[in-house]
Amino acid sequence: MRWAGYLLFAIGLINWRYQNSFEKGAPLWIFGLVLLIGTYIPATAKILTTKVGISMVAVAVAALLLVAFTV
Repeated sequence: MRWAGYLLFAIGLINWRYQNSFEKGAPLWIFGLVLLIGTYIPATAKILTTKVGISMVAVAVAALLLVAFTV
């Protein structure tokens, strides 16, 4: 899960910088930061590593990336 957090954080900052759009970049890096922090909390990390948690994060990541690069 940490790789997804790092990925979103980096893509969000890059997207924010190169598109000069806080609305497009902020949701990515904020979700990435929340995901990173969540992986360091044992109770949250336990939920995130289940199949349901992985699928929820995957759907959220896909939706955020789709919105950031198409809208």
